[in-house]
Amino acid sequence: MKTYLSCSLAGLALLLNTAHAGGGLEGFGLPSNMDFYGGGSIGSSSEDGACDAVNGTTSCEDSSTGYKIFAGARLAPTVNQNTLPTLGVEGGYINFGESSAEGVILSDRGFVIDNSSSESETSAAYLAAVGYLPVAPRTELLGKAGITYWSQDGKITSATGETPSTTSSESGIGTLLGVGAQYQINDNLSVRGEYEQAFGIGKDTSFATEPKMMSVGAVFSTL
Repeated sequence: MKTYLSCSLAGLALLLNTAHAGGGLEGFGLPSNMDFYGGGSIGSSSEDGACDAVNGTTSCEDSSTGYKIFAGARLAPTVNQNTLPTLGVEGGYINFGESSAEGVILSDRGFVIDNSSSESETSAAYLAAVGYLPVAPRTELLGKAGITYWSQDGKITSATGETPSTTSSESGIGTLLGVGAQYQINDNLSVRGEYEQAFGIGKDTSFATEPKMMSVGAVFSTL
């Protein structure tokens, strides 16, 4: 998945360079008002449900540093570009970081027989529709909705080793929602702040979670 994404971003970089040098991508059969962009963000993430991975949770760390890289295209209006909404599509890769928890293992009679700990790491590739709404000069709000292909690695171990450890490496399809704002610094550079949440990750495992991330990053475009 990471190899495919890297190739996609390399292809986008070539398109951006061609558009910037030649003034557009009409020669590729694309509309002259289609703009392409790519960027990256970093921020704070948390994983709702991570504390439930072990029984009798005594401590939990469900927040981490996350990051993402993304690329997309949008159709700009041919008139009143600073006042009309625009639509586009975006794909990317989000790493929500790691979470951990500690708890106790109980006997059938409810006695503590061991301590346990869990660790998990969650990431997702996504494809989403994005809408942009200008609200002030060089400033616009954005919202996105799409699907994810998530991947999650998890492990539960006991303190003494008497209880067998369990590991899992799962993947599947989920959904993604996000809102944010974007400010255009110049014709080719913007800054973006976003809140995003993924749903349906690990829903059939011990590591079921709905991770979210608040991030800030840079966007490079052909605008």
